[in-house]
Amino acid sequence: MLDSTIGEPLYKDTKNKNLRIEKIMYNAESKELFVNDSLYFCGVEKAVWEYKIGGYQVLDKYLKSHKTEEIDFEHFSNIIKTLSKSQIIEHNISQIELK
Repeated sequence: MLDSTIGEPLYKDTKNKNLRIEKIMYNAESKELFVNDSLYFCGVEKAVWEYKIGGYQVLDKYLKSHKTEEIDFEHFSNIIKTLSKSQIIEHNISQIELK
């Protein structure tokens, strides 16, 4: 089961509720993915941030392709949760022993 806080959007500064994707920054220690100076998504594991499909780092590619646009909280949170769940499923598959 996924932690309900994974991918939750929060503001570092509640007076600055900027929705624009401007400055992408990931902090592995705090598991925070910033999309501008104030808005970030919490609980983003390093493996989720680095997750690649077709050679592209999914979250980074999405954010860069939507730079200067307002972010859709629900959609982006769902992407983070989907990648997190995919990692769990991939881990479980790798544990299956074939006879």
